[in-house]
This record gives sequence, C-alpha cells and structure tokens, in this order.
Amino acid sequence: MVYVSKNHLEDEGFTHGFRATRLYNQMLIQSRLSLYRKIFVCYDLLMLKKSKTNFKEIPIQKERSHHYCLKSFLITSAIMILVIVVLGALYWQYTKFPPLSGKIEKTYSWNYKEVPYTLSETLYKSTAEYYGKKRKGIYSSFEESSISKYFNYPDQDKTIPEVANKIDETAKVGKLNSDQTVELVLGYIQSLPYDEIRAKTDLTHPRYPYETLYEGTGICSDKTLLTVAILKELGYGTAVFMYENDQHMTPAVQCPVEYSNYNSGYCIAETTAIGHKIGIVPGFDPKSLQAVSRVEAPTFENQTKNQSAPIILSTPEIYGKTAGTIYQGVVQTIANEKEIAEISTYLGLQKTKIDASEAELNRLKNELNQYDAQDNIKKYNSLVPTYNNLVAMVKLQIAEYNQKVNRYNYLIKQ
Repeated sequence: MVYVSKNHLEDEGFTHGFRATRLYNQMLIQSRLSLYRKIFVCYDLLMLKKSKTNFKEIPIQKERSHHYCLKSFLITSAIMILVIVVLGALYWQYTKFPPLSGKIEKTYSWNYKEVPYTLSETLYKSTAEYYGKKRKGIYSSFEESSISKYFNYPDQDKTIPEVANKIDETAKVGKLNSDQTVELVLGYIQSLPYDEIRAKTDLTHPRYPYETLYEGTGICSDKTLLTVAILKELGYGTAVFMYENDQHMTPAVQCPVEYSNYNSGYCIAETTAIGHKIGIVPGFDPKSLQAVSRVEAPTFENQTKNQSAPIILSTPEIYGKTAGTIYQGVVQTIANEKEIAEISTYLGLQKTKIDASEAELNRLKNELNQYDAQDNIKKYNSLVPTYNNLVAMVKLQIAEYNQKVNRYNYLIKQ
C-alpha cells in the first residue's frame, strides 16, 4: 500500500494527489470509468509519485494502479493508432492519382513567324480534378518551395513531357534551331486566351500546368508556370519573375548575362499578350493586369488619335532559378529593338512634318477657292504651282512614312 499525508493537501502537489486518490477510490467502488477520465487518473497518479510528499493516510494500491494504467495506456494507444490509420487511408484515397476518365482531345493553334502550327493532346477530366484538389498558392517567405511544387508530377502523369516532346518534334520538322524552339513555345503559350474573369477573382492560387492545358486559358501565373514546365522539360534554364507591386508574373529563360533583364542572367518571356519578344520588358496595363500587346504600326492613312501609353513594370523578385541551355536569340532581339526604337522616333517626327504640310495644303486650297470665286485667274494660276509642289512633297513624305512602317512591322514579327 502507498499512503499520502494530509499535509500533501497543503503543498503544490495537492491537486494531483487529491484528485488521483479520489478518482482511483471511485474506480475501486464502481470498477468503471470513461477512458477520458482513466487517462487523467493515471496522469495524476504519475504526478503524485513524482512529488516529494510523505505518504501516510490515503491508501492507493500500487500494483493494481500499475496494471490499471498500463491497460488504459494500451487501449488509448490502440485507438490513436486506429485513428491515424483511418485518417491516413482517407487522405491517401483523396490525394491518390485517379483512374483516367472523362477523355477529351485538345487542339491548340498558333502562328510563329507567320507560319501556322498546331498541337493536339489527349487530356482527362479526372486528372484535371486531381490537380484541382492539390494545394495551391505561392506564399510569402516560402516562394521557392511554393513554386517548385507545381513542377512535381506523379509518375502516372506524363502529360507535360509529352507536350514538350511534341513541340520539340515540331521544331525539328520545321528545322527550327534551339533559340527558335524557345520562341515557338512562347508563341504557343501567348496564344492561349487570357482568363479575365479569374484575373478579377483569384490571383493568389495559380493552376497547375495540367489544369491550364485542360482549361485552355489562364492568367499570368498559370501561363508562367506552364511555360516554365515545358522549357524545363526541353532542357532550358528557367526562372520566375514575380512583380509583386504590379500583381504580375512572367517566366524567364536563361540568357547571356550582358543581355539579360535586371542583370539576372535570365530574359523575360511575357505570356499574357501575343507578339512580345524574349528579353523585352513589356508595357503593362494595371487595369486588365496584362502586358500591352505590341501591334503592327498603322500606315499614315490609318492613324488613330489619343493612343495611351502603358506603365512600366517595377523590378521583380526572381525565384526558381535553374541552369540549362542558354537562349542566345536575345542578342538579335536587342539589335532589332534598337532599330524599332529608331523607327518609332522617326515616325513620330515624320508625322509632325506631314501634319504641318497638310495644314499648309488646306490653307493654300482655301486661298485657291477664294481666287476662283473672285475670278482672279492671275493669282489663281500663280498659286497653283506652289500648291502642286506641296502636294507632291506630302505624297513623298507619306510614302517614306509608310515604308518605315513596313520595316517596323517586319521587325516586330521576327
């Protein structure tokens, strides 16, 4: 027998000692307690034994308490193990890769260097739903791990490698070089429609690459992750540019450091609008959260007024850097971009000159009409050569303008 003294009620072990002996004596009388209460009885008994109290008056049968607590411990452990097994089975059932069902055939079409391309892929609704259940989101301070999980595919899903292989085969058939293959991939992703509805409702949970293929649309983050996934499969070095201040994301491909964006060793590859070149930071529309498409310049006759300028993207954070094949095409792109900038400056100046010449033509025309109405043939005839010379000069100015436009439009398609 083990005894606890009355003085024990006055020291700090009072709670455990008093409650343990009271509940244990109740157990002896009733021979039954809930498992929940049994656990606390054993806990209090343990605390009682650890105390430095002199045991004298309150009886506890030591051997029986050991057997009783061991039995309670084993039952509790068995229940906990059973709960863990059941929860694990439910989690496995929920997250395991499902049997393929809901088959659909997807065909994607786009142009690269004015040549049409198509890609077909068999996809499954069950697989899209599987990825839809997976955890999503890119979390602050955990960006690297948050992004990397998007490129971990189960062994049963070979879709991204298949798509990459098909693009690679298409590039070989078209005799495209390594740089052009990257551009072919970018053209494909740019052709997928931008999901304006999701852009307004869910910017923080990018889809997995398979989901973007299945849906055939995406916001900047969706298209970024799909681009990176394909380029990684093709062996190119990649990264993710995250413009947190602008709520924008773009893929980037490894390129020569001296030609890279932000001196990072990677070149931006904008996906949200058609026509953007690798290495060129686009203008950005903060309302639609899309890059502003670089469209063909209109001829002088088709000019429109009040064309607004987009904002410039802020400096991004760069995540998920991987090394691989380096994209060299940016060297020519930068050279083309300089010529495009020169032509743009020329077009602006030339338009100002043409506008001034046309204003002068209108003035001379009004003066001729006035002389004609007055039957002032002498002044009329003297002014006609001046008017005709100016007409010829304006036609020449417009022809030169349109020639530059054609060159500009050729360069932005390269």
